[in-house]
Amino acid sequence: MKKLKLLAGFMVLFAVSYAYASESVLTMQEYLNMVSEKNSELKSVQSNIDAVKGKIAEIERTYSYFLSAGANYAYDASGKPYSFISVIGNLSNFTYDASLSRQFETGTQVSVGLQGSHWNYKFDFGGADYSVSDISPFVRLSQSLIKDFDGGATKASIAQARASANSVLYLLEYRKQSILLNARLAYWNLSYSQTVIDYRQASLDRTKKILEWNQRRYNMDLAERSDMLQSQAAVKMRELNLRLAYEEETRSKRVFNQFLEIPDSSAVIYNVERFDKIDMSFVNASAPNRRGTRFDVLSALEDVKSADFASQAQERNMGADLVVAGQIGANSAYGELANKTNSLSTGGPSFAVGLRYTLPLDFSLRKDINKGFESAKISSQKAAQSAAVRENTDWLLLMDNWNNAKFRLNLAREIQKIQQDRNNEDQDLLRRGRSTTFFVLQSEQDLDDANLSVLQGKLELISIYELAEAFYNNK
Repeated sequence: MKKLKLLAGFMVLFAVSYAYASESVLTMQEYLNMVSEKNSELKSVQSNIDAVKGKIAEIERTYSYFLSAGANYAYDASGKPYSFISVIGNLSNFTYDASLSRQFETGTQVSVGLQGSHWNYKFDFGGADYSVSDISPFVRLSQSLIKDFDGGATKASIAQARASANSVLYLLEYRKQSILLNARLAYWNLSYSQTVIDYRQASLDRTKKILEWNQRRYNMDLAERSDMLQSQAAVKMRELNLRLAYEEETRSKRVFNQFLEIPDSSAVIYNVERFDKIDMSFVNASAPNRRGTRFDVLSALEDVKSADFASQAQERNMGADLVVAGQIGANSAYGELANKTNSLSTGGPSFAVGLRYTLPLDFSLRKDINKGFESAKISSQKAAQSAAVRENTDWLLLMDNWNNAKFRLNLAREIQKIQQDRNNEDQDLLRRGRSTTFFVLQSEQDLDDANLSVLQGKLELISIYELAEAFYNNK
């Protein structure tokens, strides 16, 4: 018996928990969090955004420090002549080096390191051995005096790569905004369609009461058959409207579930906020603000930068160059002959300086190449101008739609109040026998239309607000 009571208690607790879960409301932010977690397209876009950011970070590696090290061993027993009386029976050589290098924004390439070697010679004459070791710290400099002077070519190439990456990044952000905007609109549309069902059901219930009232009056021979038939037709019309509302809800559910990638797109287990209970203060206060530049325009502007820097890099790389290079080291050598140490010891600084001049000889191609880069610059500039004009026009249209929608919503609210008062009056007159079914049903229909006009006005205003916040609020 105790086990049965305990089991019954668990079942009641489960039923209460399930009822509470089924009645819980999924907020907009919770829905968007679920979309971010489950929507494959959004996750793909976000992964691409992260990948592009990684590529932008990789561009900066041009000016990073690099460590390099190497070693080499060689052995030769070919019997090379050393002098007219001696031949090297074999020789071995071991060399090594390690350096820390960096290219600076001035175009200067600097390496600081250590290099050394160890040679061993074995002579056939007298069986003598000779070994010598050398170790030398060094500083190596290289500077372009034309192409990369002050980092010109390198800076232009880096800036061009960064601008190209930013252009792609902005387009991905624009695509992400579009997905999230459509998800938000899917939420509002589902909320709207479910609220319309409630309104249609309430209208049907009111019309059924009128039909029942006319049916009783007709049965008592207090009303004409036409009144009853008119009420029956009105009920069927309300049933049709309710059916259409359910069909619209099904379509809204499919779009809602599409962003969550739910296989059964015609069903949903989430309750969303009631549309007629939404706090409209965020759209009633004032028109949306325009902050920042739309991402597609930012992408076009980055394309302009990319084309300009590409032209600069091309001009540098195609021209002549004069490179000065130098190295200074502190050498130290130690020799050993016939197993007698300190037979040879030398040391001292060393340095070397050199110049190299290069000149591409493809003069006939330069004109066509330059023309191509100039055309790319003009194309990107025109595209950016067009994008900026389109953005400004879209914003002006959006504000026109906002003002018009707000005016219509306020007017619809006034009409709704009037129709509600009219309907209450007609209902009262009908109960007192001073009105007809026709007028009451007509006022019911007009009230339904007024209610839907208010809901539609809210949906339109919210959609405009969401559009403005999605694309014109880039800080």
